[in-house]
Amino acid sequence: MHRRSMILAAALVTVALAPPASAATKINLLYIPGGDFVPAFVAKDRGLFDKHGLDVDMSIAQNGSVIAAALASDSAQIGTPTPPVLLQANEQGLDMVIVAGATVLPFPAGASGVIARPESGLKGPKDLVGHKVGVPGFGGSFDVMTRNWVKAAGVDYKKVDWIELQFPQMGDALKGGLADAVAAVNPFYARILDAKLGTDIGNPWTSAPNGTMIVLYSATRAWTQKNPEAVKGFRAALVEAKAYAIDPANAAAVHDSIAKWTKLPPQAAASIAIPDDLEPQAKTEGLTFWITAAREQGLIKGNPDPKTLIAP
Repeated sequence: MHRRSMILAAALVTVALAPPASAATKINLLYIPGGDFVPAFVAKDRGLFDKHGLDVDMSIAQNGSVIAAALASDSAQIGTPTPPVLLQANEQGLDMVIVAGATVLPFPAGASGVIARPESGLKGPKDLVGHKVGVPGFGGSFDVMTRNWVKAAGVDYKKVDWIELQFPQMGDALKGGLADAVAAVNPFYARILDAKLGTDIGNPWTSAPNGTMIVLYSATRAWTQKNPEAVKGFRAALVEAKAYAIDPANAAAVHDSIAKWTKLPPQAAASIAIPDDLEPQAKTEGLTFWITAAREQGLIKGNPDPKTLIAP
C-alpha cells in the first residue's frame, strides 16, 4: 500500500473510532408573546442558544393556563408561567421549578395600568367596588396583583365584580360597556389609551416590592435534574442576549425579533421600548410577595420555601 493510501486509511479509522460530538439538547420553549421574553427572542435569532448547546424551538401559548400542562406532558420542556401559576401548579403536584427569571418590578413606566371607561367615574382602586373589572385570567399575576392593589387601598377586593378578559378583548369591552375598567399591559395598554377608550387610574404593580418577579422561565424538576448543563446553557444564553438587547446599537435587530416572535406588525413592534426590567437571574426574594399574596387570596394552602423553587 502506498504511503499516502496508508495515511488516508489511518485517518478514516481515527474518524470512525472518535466519539460522536455531543448532540444539542432539544427544547421546545412555550411562551406568551410579549416584551418580557425579548432575551429569548434574541438568543434564538442571534444563535446564542446554539452556542450553548441548545436546539430551541419557539412555540406560542395562547394563554398561560396551558403552560403547566404542556411541561407536565413533556410537549414543552421550558415554559413561561407567572409566579402564581407556578405556585398553584406545584400545589396540585406538578413539581415545577424556575429555570431563569424574565422580568422584575418595578414595571417600566407607561407599560401597564388599570384603565377605566371615561363614563364610569372611576378614579382609583377605592372606586372599583361594585364595578366590573377585567383581568386576563383568574389566579394569574394581573388578577392577584390587582386584587392586592385594591386591598392595599383599604378596600375589600371581594366586593369588586371581577371578570376574565383576554388582552385583545379589553378595548372592545370598555367601548361596549362590558367592563368598567381593565388591567392591561403593552402593547394593548398603549393602544387602548391611544384610542381614547379610557383613562389610566393607577398601576397595581406598585403595590408589590421592587425585585418581585413578574414572569419567569420554568421546567419540571425532573427535567432540570436530567439536564443540568442545559439549564446552565439556557441561563447563559439569556444573560448574553440581555446584554445584546439593551445595547442601543442593536435596537433595529431587537425590534425585528420582537415582530417575528410576537407576530406583531413591524410598525407596532418598533413602537415597543426595549424593556428595562429584564432580569435573567432568578432570586428567592422575587417569590416572597407571590407566596404571601397567593396564600391570602386562597390560591394555595401551603407555604413553600422559595429556595426549593429555583433549579440549581
